[in-house]
Formats: sequence, structure tokens, C-alpha cells
Amino acid sequence: MTLFPVVRRLAPMFALAALISAASPAASAAAIWAGADLRTSGYGVRAGVALLPVPLIGTFGVEAGAERPYQSGTGNTDTATFSAALTLRDLNLPLTAVDAFASVGAEFSDATRFYAEGGLRGPLFGPAGWRAHVRARQDGVFSGGVGVEIRF
Repeated sequence: MTLFPVVRRLAPMFALAALISAASPAASAAAIWAGADLRTSGYGVRAGVALLPVPLIGTFGVEAGAERPYQSGTGNTDTATFSAALTLRDLNLPLTAVDAFASVGAEFSDATRFYAEGGLRGPLFGPAGWRAHVRARQDGVFSGGVGVEIRF
């Protein structure tokens, strides 16, 4: 089987998906975002990119971040934690200027730990907005945080 017949069969489905995507509202959808957070466990930065708009639902994307724990009283600091996640963003909450997001990913430091995260985002001014989230790790540790985010 050659590639051309497969492409010819799938072309109408791709065209329909493109039309639906173009017709759906994407008021707060972001193609690229970056932000900084203060968390219960430390502070961090993150950035992400949209991969696929899902009509009438939101946007699938990937996000990566780095977090540093707060300094302990003895002056010692623990190592930084890096994370990578798949995220579903721009979940519109009707009658509000707020949208929700949900992510699943992994943290990498002294060990790899999987997590689930969810939260809300809202506007501040221009492309800047606020963000609040909670995270639950596979080892039973919960954390939360607030931050700012710039969306493009």
C-alpha cells in the first residue's frame, strides 16, 4: 500500500477538523506561555507551547519547568526540581474571564515522581494574567501556588 491512497482517504477528515477548528472560538487560547510561581514548596519558572487546539474544549500542549525549594534555616538548599508535562489548557468557564487547566507530568530531581496538577487562570492586563494551582504527586505530597503568566 502506498502513502498516496492513505492521504487521499484521510484528507476529508483533516479538512473537516480544520474547518471546525477555525470556526470554534479561541478567545483565550495561547500558542506560547511563560510564567513564574510562588509555591508552598518553593519558587519556580515554567514555559509551554500549544500543540493541538481541541474545538469547543481547549488546547493540548506541553510544558516544562524548574523549581527551587525555599532555603532552610541552616543555609543549605536542596537541588532544583525539573518537570515536564502534558497539559489541557484554555478550558473556558462560562460567564467568567477565567479558564481552567489540567496537567499530568513528571518531576525530576533525586527521583522521578509523577504528578497531576489543576488550576485556574485569569487576566491581569494585556497578555499577562494570574495563575493558581494545586499539585498532587504519586508519593502523596500535595502542594499549591500562585503566580503570573504571559501568554502569546
